[in-house]
Amino acid sequence: MAENQYLSHPTTRKKLRGIRDGSSSGGGSGSGSGSTISDRRADLLQGLVEHVNSTRYYDNWMTRMLAEVPPDEEVTEEHYRNARMILENKFLIGMASDLTETVIRRLGLYFGWKEERKGCAKELINESAKTRTRTRSEESSPALLEEKGHEWRFVRARNHFDSKLYARGQAMFGNQKMHVPVHESVRKDDVEVVERAYFGHLRNVKDARDDSDIPFFWHIPKASGTTVKETLSQCYRLVRTEMIKPPSSLEIIQKSLVLNVDLSTPTSIFEAKRMQLANRGLADVFVSQLSLEGSTVFTNKHMGRAFTIMRHPVRLAASLFYYRRIATWEPTYRPEYMDMTLWEYVDKEGYYDNWMVRMLTNAKLGGINESHLELAKTILREKFIVGMSDQMDETFRQLEMYYGWSEEKVGCVKFHLHSAPSNKNKYPEVDQGGQVWNAIATKNKYDMALYYYALELFGNRSEKMFRKEKAIN
Repeated sequence: MAENQYLSHPTTRKKLRGIRDGSSSGGGSGSGSGSTISDRRADLLQGLVEHVNSTRYYDNWMTRMLAEVPPDEEVTEEHYRNARMILENKFLIGMASDLTETVIRRLGLYFGWKEERKGCAKELINESAKTRTRTRSEESSPALLEEKGHEWRFVRARNHFDSKLYARGQAMFGNQKMHVPVHESVRKDDVEVVERAYFGHLRNVKDARDDSDIPFFWHIPKASGTTVKETLSQCYRLVRTEMIKPPSSLEIIQKSLVLNVDLSTPTSIFEAKRMQLANRGLADVFVSQLSLEGSTVFTNKHMGRAFTIMRHPVRLAASLFYYRRIATWEPTYRPEYMDMTLWEYVDKEGYYDNWMVRMLTNAKLGGINESHLELAKTILREKFIVGMSDQMDETFRQLEMYYGWSEEKVGCVKFHLHSAPSNKNKYPEVDQGGQVWNAIATKNKYDMALYYYALELFGNRSEKMFRKEKAIN
């Protein structure tokens, strides 16, 4: 489009006239301060359009920089392909629209940067956001360009290759979340945190029992956890931790045999530690989905003895996906999943892979490798009694022997496991060995390896550790 041709376009003239009349910003009659703001917006918009429409405009800046395109040369598809290749292979991507994720999580993980004052980056990001909001409010005007509006589309067209490059960058931003290489210093710090948490607060599996020890259930989502919790309370009459009546409190709900305390977030666990919850003698079993943070609640006076129930990672992923589509009562409810297939869920940007290994090793973001798997195996072997969701009768036989639990009513456990299992959600079975099954297994290869290792532990302990018909002492 020749210079000034865009400005003579009927849609453009109508738009600018509407802004000056106040129609675009709701200015009514176009008089007073509203008219001044509208006039200013129209002038700015016209200036922007003239600038972008001029022969002097430097289009597709990002593509030009990456592909080294001279200012007097037109950008081509080949230039774009070169720029994209460089972006994909040489850059960690951040997004101005998500500075918290970019600065605090990604850059710190990748470069090993550490704040000299904790919380400094978050403060600066929040202050910057407040300043932008305040400036926009003081100007009493919306953004200059309306997304997908006439002018927006014009500017986008002039920067066609940068628009494509930006879209690719967005996709990379999502994908890099779980795969960005973690700096050696960050990983070293993570390992130290892991060792302090598990080896400082939990008993080893083979340690002699102490009456002051408190059972700790690491609840893996959609691995029979709700059934386990109900069985603990209803059959063994054990008080367990779970916030079922917000806010978190030290109230014991007698009907459910639940200590109404929240151990579901790092913040709530920190508060439980501050209150020295483990030393208060209020609960018989502590429950948390956060294996590492949850372990730190225990003290030298009351150490934790951990157990968990594991499930095949493919079936677990499928169950969790379908559950989150319908579980309106859960914080993890995702209604947008209703318009998504399981394949699309697994293939989407930022899919959270290898959940079990990540939780055990404190590698919640970034790439993981064999060293994470080996550490997870060590923790599982040394610190956890492991049960299997598809072998719950044997699982509870082992738990009874290990913790010395006894049913108050014979047959109660069997009833809860087989006649009244909790939180069941019907969903289509994943074809074993099919495309979706293989995709999930591949993305969760470390969890798959950990699961098969856990199966070995479960079998070996069944034959050796739990052969005697009495609890370990």
